[in-house]
Amino acid sequence: MKLSIEEKKILYAFGCGSHENTVRRLKWVTALTVDEKVKRRVLCLARKLDDGGAGEWYPCFYRHLRLEMESYFEAKKHIRMVEKSTDWEEFYGKAV
Repeated sequence: MKLSIEEKKILYAFGCGSHENTVRRLKWVTALTVDEKVKRRVLCLARKLDDGGAGEWYPCFYRHLRLEMESYFEAKKHIRMVEKSTDWEEFYGKAV
C-alpha cells in the first residue's frame, strides 16, 4: 500500500496496532472534522485500510510506519536546528 506523507502523518497520529480500532477511530475523526479537505483525506485513508485483507498485514505495516515517521520527524528536527544555527550570510554574502 502506498501512502502520501499526509496520510502517514494522519495514521501516525490516530493509528494503533489494531487494524479494527484504527479504522473505527479514523471514521470517528472523519465525523468530527470540520475542514472538508481534511475530512476527505481521513475518509479516503479509512477506506484504504478497510479493504478486505488489510487486517492480516496491518500490524507489521503499522510498526514499520511508526519507525519511518519517527525517523522523518527526527530528520526534520535536525534540519531546523541546522537552519537556526547556521549564519548563511557568511557563506553567500549579504542579501541585497
